[in-house]
Order: sequence, then C-alpha cells, then structure tokens
Amino acid sequence: MINISRKEDCCGCNACADVCPKNCITFKTDIEGFWYPEVDKDTCIDCHLCEKVCPIVSPADKVVRYEEPRVFAAYTRDEEIRTDSTSGGIHSMLALSMYERKAYVGGAVYNDDYTVSQIIDDNPTRLPEIRSSKYLQSDAAGVYKEIKKQLREGREVFFCGCPCQVQALYKFLGNKEYDNLTTCDFICRGVNSPKVFLKYMDMLERQYGAKATEIKFKNKKWGWHNFSMRVNFANGKEYCKDRYHDLFFIGYLQAGNFTRPSCYECHFKGFPQKADITLADFWGIENLDKTMDQDRGTSLVMINSDKGMALFDSIKEDIVWKEFTMADARAGNPAMDSSLKPSKPNRKAFFETLDKEPFEVVAKKFFPPIPNKLTALKRKIWRVLHAVKRILSISKMHGFSFNAWSTYLSMNFTSNQIDRKGRVPFYNLSRTVVQLEKGASIHLASRLITGMKQVKKSRTETRILLEEEAKMTVNGEFICYANSFIRVFPNSHLILHGGFINENVQISCGSTIEIGKDATIGRDVCIRSYDGHTIEEEGYQISAPIKIGEHVWIGQGATILKGVTIGDGAIIAAGALVTKDVPARTIVGGVPAKVLKENIKWH
Repeated sequence: MINISRKEDCCGCNACADVCPKNCITFKTDIEGFWYPEVDKDTCIDCHLCEKVCPIVSPADKVVRYEEPRVFAAYTRDEEIRTDSTSGGIHSMLALSMYERKAYVGGAVYNDDYTVSQIIDDNPTRLPEIRSSKYLQSDAAGVYKEIKKQLREGREVFFCGCPCQVQALYKFLGNKEYDNLTTCDFICRGVNSPKVFLKYMDMLERQYGAKATEIKFKNKKWGWHNFSMRVNFANGKEYCKDRYHDLFFIGYLQAGNFTRPSCYECHFKGFPQKADITLADFWGIENLDKTMDQDRGTSLVMINSDKGMALFDSIKEDIVWKEFTMADARAGNPAMDSSLKPSKPNRKAFFETLDKEPFEVVAKKFFPPIPNKLTALKRKIWRVLHAVKRILSISKMHGFSFNAWSTYLSMNFTSNQIDRKGRVPFYNLSRTVVQLEKGASIHLASRLITGMKQVKKSRTETRILLEEEAKMTVNGEFICYANSFIRVFPNSHLILHGGFINENVQISCGSTIEIGKDATIGRDVCIRSYDGHTIEEEGYQISAPIKIGEHVWIGQGATILKGVTIGDGAIIAAGALVTKDVPARTIVGGVPAKVLKENIKWH
C-alpha cells in the first residue's frame, strides 16, 4: 500500500492510481494545490502494485540507456514552428515525424480551466496545444493505461513528459522496452502549483476584463534570451511581460516558494536518463557557436538510445544541427544535475495568504520587487558591493600566503592545464597544494572547493596530485574538506559529479573512479582503484574502475577497493571493507561488507 509520510517522496505522477486493480486510489489536493494519493483501505487488497510502479520507491533501473548521451544544438528550419516553440522547435519536428508514421503522440495541454493534463492522441492538429512548456504540474491520470493499450494493439507511441512521468511510464509497463514506444523528457527545473497559476490567471482576467483564450509561457516577443509571458483574451486584448516583470515568472525564478516539494529533492537528475531523447534550451550556445544562436531559440538535444538516435536522424534534413559535448551542455544547464534550492521558510505563510488575498497582493508581500530605474541602480550598487566583499573575502582567506594566491590564480586564470567553465570555478579556502605533471589536466565544468575546515585555526593541508596524462573532471559542485589527499595515477581519470569528501579522505585513482552526484563521503574514508604494488599471478590487474552511484553515503573509515560498483542511494556503514558490488538502496557493512538491509531511503 502506498503511504506518503513525506511530501518530498511523491512526485504526483499519478501512476499508482492507473495500476491499481481495484481503483481504490484517489488524489487529494493539499493547501498548496498539489495532489497526493489516498488509499481506500476497505477495498485495498495489498497487491503492492502501487509501490512497484512508483518511480521514487523503485526507479526504472532495467531500462538501459547510453552512459553518456550524444549532445546536439539544433533548431527547426520552419520559422513559424520555431517562433511558437519554447526553444528551437525540435520536439515539434520529432512529433511530426511520428505523426507521419501514424503514431500516437503524448504531451501536456491546457484544460479549459487553465490546469494542465497529459494526453495521447493521433491527431496532428493537436500539436500546437502540446507545443511549448507549461511549467505546471500536469495531471497524467489515465494516460499510462491508454499508452499501454495502444502499444499492445501494435500502434507506435511517442510520449513526452517530465523525467518522473517517463520513469513512471516504464514502471507501469513493467520495465519492458516496447519496440513501438519512443519517449522524450526534458531538463526539468521543477513543476509549479496549479493553484498558484489559477490565482495568477484570475488576476489577469480581472485586470483585462475577459476570459483568456491563449497562454504562452516563454513567448519570444523580445527574443529567446529575454523570454516573456503572453496571454491573449476574448476581447482582443493582450498581456505580455518579460521574465523580469511578469509576477508568475518572478515568483517561480526568483522567489522559488511554490514548486512541488519533491522537486527540491528530485530523484531524476543526472544521466543516463530513461527517456530515449532529452530536450532543453541550449543556454550558453552563443558562447560556443554564435552561428547557432539568432535569439529565436536553440534546442539542446541529448540522445540517450539507438531508438532516440534513429528518430533524430529522421528529421535532420528539416533542422539545423551541430554536435557538442556533455560538458558544453552542462555549463549552461545546472538543472541537469541539481535540484532546486530549498524552498524559502515563508512558504507556509505564502500559501495561507494566497487563500485570502488577490495574487498581486500576495506577490507584493512575498516576491522581489519588479525592477525599475531605482531597483536597477540598487542592483548595480549591490553588484559592486558584492564584488568588493568577494575580493576582501578572498584576500582574508589567502592572506599573505604566496602558495595560496599562486594556486588560486593558476587554477582560475593562468594554467593551460585547466579547462574552465565559469568565471572562477576553483576556491582554495585554506592551504591547498595542486601538482599537475606533464600532460595532466583538470576540467572544471562546475565549482571545486578545497580545504574546507571545521576548526578554522587548523593548519592542515589538502593535496591534489595528477600524474602524467592523468585527468580530473568536475561536473557538479564538489567540496574537499581539509587534510584530504587526491592522487590520480598516470593515464587515469577521476570524475566527480557533485557532493563532498570530509576530512582525511584518500582517493587513489588508477584506471577510473567516478563519483555520482550528491555523494556524501565521511571522514577517514579510503577509495582505491589502484593497488600500488603488483602481485605476480596470472590474470592479475593492478587497477580496475570504481563507480559510485548517485546519492551514496559512505560512513567514516570505510574502504572501497578496485573493481567495485556502488548503486544509487546505497549506504556504506562505518568501517566497512567493500570488495564487491553494492546493490542500489541497500545498507552494507562488515569486513568484507555484506548486505544488511534492502530498499532503504535516506536524506
């Protein structure tokens, strides 16, 4: 029986109700406007299908995708579609290709009451409804059943939804890969409360004196980079304000207190994703290739499977495209790997006020002010003061230490062995020694912070050594606490996707070590994919890759040895010696480590 004890543990995908054989699951909407499942215990037969289909309880791990997607920047040659689309119109081109094959196409559409639902339809005239982002929680009830029905009857289906909805679909289908199913998701920053949007629409209809006839998030009246909200009304009037002046966008992008709770602890970040194709805006493309940006929208296209590649190939004659790298894509899309920052502490007060006051009054109380000449001046002054504060902070941090300053300047500005994404991607908070041998390189796609101390006056040293032709890649913000030692042996590669290592951690990387995002690695941990000495016996290898999954917690004093894979969400107990693979969402402990508990979640 599905039981939601924390709202963060329900993404609202609706799959549990679709799979219930007794129809005993309904959805109740809370004060925030988000729905959560409720089970009629009198009719429930404890079949546990609702738990088995939940993508948070058990992800669709049997759906296999590329370890790293192929990455493209692209936009359609059809200017009308491109202008009407959120980014470069690639979703519409994929959908049109599928319609030509008589496929059913699924996506999100507005209902008459301005809520959003998922549909599945073989009618190409509905594509303009599906096109463009909605930024609201969409109701997917019934769509999983309908997709399964169409698939079993032999029809092709192209479904686009949030990453959580796509995983829910595969779980609903029993983790089965249907040859006639192609899925598409997108880099999701979070879904917003339908209740908040309805209050916003009520405000606009009062102000414009008519019912809305069309809603377009991210309209391109002032360009793709300065996108806007456009709403048309039955009396011929039009509302259009850019992202900095529209109250809903200000609330979503700046205040950040009306997104679904699960989005602040999203389980569906990083790669590989489960959809065949992942789409997004290719933010930052103008810094990579100016020819791909005319400020009319450029799509980021990430191909995760052969099936996705085949569909993308089918539209190449109708689009402009160029291939890039995953590092290029990550640079402008932090939501690819990171959840939203925690909701503001005034969230409860915000929703209580929303029930009592008009939206414009709520916005004035809880959102940053709409910019004007005075606020623009204040912002410039704040930027100058912030820059001064930052310089003083760095000066205080490094003091008169020649080593600290030379390391900081070399890592951020002068060394040709560092590939940097971002202005200042390296922070050495206390004494850090970085030694790069011939041919070694560090790729900083995200921030690396070293020397974090818990005892401020401690004089401990943090060391990073990359030997000849060694590589280190930082894809998500990573923190190395003081007195840690990272050593990457010749021709080896250390890959960090985000998280931290606590004090006194040793990482000895031969071959490869990959640490997934949201890693939590305790004091005195030793991670070694390299033995250091050779045992003279047949078949012996001195090194073997280590792969540590996402959201893994490694307790104090644990040792991880070569050739080990640790599954997502696993916990390694303090003092454990890990010599074999660790299944996802298990606790292991002991010497050697053994499974102590299964199906665990931690935060």
